[in-house]
Amino acid sequence: MTAPDPQQPPAPTAPESSDALPQLPASLGLADLQLLADQLPLGLLLIDTTQARLLHLNREAERLLGLRKPQALGRTVAQLLEPSLAALCQPARWLALAHGRRSAREELSLSTPAGSRSLQLQRSVLAWSGLRKPVGMLTLADLGPKRQLERALRESDTRFREVTDAVRECLFVTTPEWDRLHFASPLLLDTLGLNSLDLRQGPQLIRERIHPDDRALYDRRLLAQAQGEPSDLVLRVQHPAKGLRWVRLRTRLQAHGQGESMVYAILADVTEEHERHRELQRARDAAEAASRTKSAFMATMSHELRTPMNGMLGMTELLLGTRLDGLQRHYAETAYRSAEGLNKLLDNVLDFARASAGQLALDNEEYELTALAERLHAAHLPQAEAKGLQLELRLSALLPERVEGDVERLRQVLQALLDNAIKFTHQGRVVLAISLLGGTVQRLLFEVLDSGDGIHPEALPRLFKAFTPGDSSLSRPHGGAGMGLATARQLVDLMGGEIGADSQPGQGSRFFFSLPLQPADSEADVTEHTTRPGLLGDAPAHAILVVEDNAVNQEVLREMLLQLGYRVEVRADALLGLQALCEERYDLVLMDIHMPGMDGMEALSWFRKGPNERFAFRTPPGTPVVAVTANALDGDERRLLQHGFDDYLSKPLRRNQLLDMLKRRLPAVPGDPPVPPAMATAPTPPNEAGTAVQLDALALARLRELDPSGNNQLLKRVVQAYVKSLERLLPELAQARAAGLDLGGIRHVAHTLKSSSASLGALALAQRCAEIEALARAGQTEGLEGQLDAMLAEIEGVRSALDQLLTTAS
Repeated sequence: MTAPDPQQPPAPTAPESSDALPQLPASLGLADLQLLADQLPLGLLLIDTTQARLLHLNREAERLLGLRKPQALGRTVAQLLEPSLAALCQPARWLALAHGRRSAREELSLSTPAGSRSLQLQRSVLAWSGLRKPVGMLTLADLGPKRQLERALRESDTRFREVTDAVRECLFVTTPEWDRLHFASPLLLDTLGLNSLDLRQGPQLIRERIHPDDRALYDRRLLAQAQGEPSDLVLRVQHPAKGLRWVRLRTRLQAHGQGESMVYAILADVTEEHERHRELQRARDAAEAASRTKSAFMATMSHELRTPMNGMLGMTELLLGTRLDGLQRHYAETAYRSAEGLNKLLDNVLDFARASAGQLALDNEEYELTALAERLHAAHLPQAEAKGLQLELRLSALLPERVEGDVERLRQVLQALLDNAIKFTHQGRVVLAISLLGGTVQRLLFEVLDSGDGIHPEALPRLFKAFTPGDSSLSRPHGGAGMGLATARQLVDLMGGEIGADSQPGQGSRFFFSLPLQPADSEADVTEHTTRPGLLGDAPAHAILVVEDNAVNQEVLREMLLQLGYRVEVRADALLGLQALCEERYDLVLMDIHMPGMDGMEALSWFRKGPNERFAFRTPPGTPVVAVTANALDGDERRLLQHGFDDYLSKPLRRNQLLDMLKRRLPAVPGDPPVPPAMATAPTPPNEAGTAVQLDALALARLRELDPSGNNQLLKRVVQAYVKSLERLLPELAQARAAGLDLGGIRHVAHTLKSSSASLGALALAQRCAEIEALARAGQTEGLEGQLDAMLAEIEGVRSALDQLLTTAS
């Protein structure tokens, strides 16, 4: 038996089955070999080992060396390659690799037509079948991407360490068990007073530095952090060199893709910040104590000074009641006015001191907001007129009639703002305006505007500080200790409001404050629940709910029903009406059809369902509900009755029409009430002849029938409600026209004015509104602008007629 030749490869073992392995072709052609070589990710060159000529190169070699195969084949490596690479391919170098040996991998930087390249190469010798001499094979790998990645990693690591070294907080990464550190910034050593050898013990060494009283907190937070909760706590640590220090430790557990979790932590020395906080706390406590002492002193002195001031005012007032000559009276009146001014200043000081000391209490009572504004306007009118100023009062039509709060404190704030505005305004006007602010919680907005000299923006922050007038110069033209606005701010803050000012030099000023709206318990928004002995004698006091958004119709309907002896409650929209049906049992409901938001038909649908998840009605769902509408179009009555209304009334209402309906719907109603003799025939007074063109005499007579004595001032209240509605609707109309004839907005204004104008006898205006409403409902814009202009002209005429009517009536 002959031994196997170690130079020959072992004979292949035949497979057990011819189908067990895929079979390669018996021989591969030259094209196949070239295709395989071109798919390699390495550069491949085949070189004649004796003449150093290039026999073959693949595509990757072409790319790396900047060569082209047709021009390169057959040429020597000295002609093609850079000298350093050509030297490695000379015949002498191939002889050293005989017998199938490979060279070690080498790295070489080359300058090629494609640019500088860093390559890794390896040489080997192949005994190629068909050739009598071996072939040299050179493989090339591009190290450029690898080098770029290494450089990027090094730069990233450098930048990260620069950042961690620069920040004042030290970063470290550890395991959830806190048994070893994966990373720590150098500041960790200085913060805890450690050395590099200590870090070998891992972050558990931190616990040894923590003050014993804080270790329990530290352990609890780390236990919570192990369950995924982030930690943020301030601890005391004992530093070997710096003593007791305060540190803030924040940690977060972060899971990685392989299921492993790491703890990322930030540790910062906050000792200086902690000490500053404690210093500020001590300073704040001392300032508050001094403020309380000052306020108590001011309160005591103010009380003491008020006693002799009351004596001065009282005796001066008595003196003015005696016989005095002109000069004596002048002296006494001057002394009295001076004492009053000093007393007002003492009141401000006392209120400011009480508020600062937290000793000022508020009273809560019901009051009429409009009446308060009118009294303030009347009280300041002489002062304004004496300076030639106009004093205007602007009240929103949406204001509730009665609200709750401290009326005296509110009066005091408004008086201070009005006094201030009149004092610093030399010509023009001063305006007191009250309106509603919307939002989740409604608020009352109070504004005092003037056309005075204005205030420089730099002075605005000082306005509401005590003893700091806006102009602190010695030559300022107006006196005052600067207490009025400071006291106003204290009172507004106490009432839960906010106060501020806007101004520019030469453009006047605006002082404003807002307070939470607290409607009186007896009304919600526009609500009246009243009764009056009526003309029906002993008729039962049935309860009637009126749901009507038009203020004029509210007044008329309420007065009609009160005279007939019914209990009346008025609600201003459908939703409030449904809420009223949940609060009380009513015998009849008068429901307007067209209202903002929910209309009367939708409200009836809710009511007829009976108590449900949204409305817990106390009034039975079968209670009569009467539709009240100003449309009065053919088919409206039938349509509303089919929808479920029990009866139908068209606006403007007539008392006999209302009475007929009440007889049908409410039991035990006697016959027609007697008409007051004085009003059985209601001729138009002679001095109203000038208004006959605009106002219908019969309509005015019907209103007077409802208030024959005039004690309830019904006519005046209806006219005022109508004028307020005009002030609200006309801007809406202007906005609808400016929006390119918004037909929805125009229809709403026309419909609202139609019924209220008819109730006041403005029949021509009511007819004009009806025509405009019909055009808008039909989507007709042709001729609409002319109709709107004519309606505005009619409105001005009606306003003039109403002014003359009120003048003659008074």
